[in-house]
This record gives sequence, structure tokens and C-alpha cells, in this order.
Amino acid sequence: MSARTPEEARAQIEFALQAKRESLRVATDTLVTDSADPAARRHVDRLTEDIARLEIQLRGVAV
Repeated sequence: MSARTPEEARAQIEFALQAKRESLRVATDTLVTDSADPAARRHVDRLTEDIARLEIQLRGVAV
């Protein structure tokens, strides 16, 4: 199996970012509806951290 090209890596990271951002939007809406739910808060926090990591990875991809 060959290594990913920078273009492929960028495309995969951008796809993952889009999916995580959509999930964060839905999770945030849920959290607003039920702000007492600690699981919803953890989910929002986890998605926020995932997005930050993906953004760092995206900046590190040389194109």
C-alpha cells in the first residue's frame, strides 16, 4: 500500500473536519436543550478537542 499524497491527506482531514463540525453543531443543539446532561457536555468537549487536533493536522499538511 502506498503512502498518502499531501493532497489525499488534506482531503481526508477536511472531510473529517466537516463531519466533526456537523456533529458538534448537533451536539451543541442537544446541550442547549438539556444543559443538565453531563454526557452531552462531555460529548461537546470531546468534539471540540477533536476539531482542534484536526485543524492542527491540516496546517501541518504540506501541499
